[in-house]
Amino acid sequence: MPVYRLTPLEGSETSPQWQASSMRPYCLWVRAKDELDARRQVAKATAVTGDAEVAPWKDEGLVACEYDDSKELADGIIYVRRAMPQRERCHA
Repeated sequence: MPVYRLTPLEGSETSPQWQASSMRPYCLWVRAKDELDARRQVAKATAVTGDAEVAPWKDEGLVACEYDDSKELADGIIYVRRAMPQRERCHA
């Protein structure tokens, strides 16, 4: 199964939607079937309100999600790297 990287978009860290997530604007990698599955997994794993539907990870206007084979992950593992304020940290 492929690995996807979810990267908060520059300027998104001020969105109130981050209150619905236990993870602040960090880069996350997750093994998933596709982009939608990656977003769902991260939203569910980080939901603090019990409602993963409002999670910023599902919002394409706040978080980019793309295939990234630079990390080898086991199923069910979310790898975290702080992303803000410098977006390029996600690519290191």
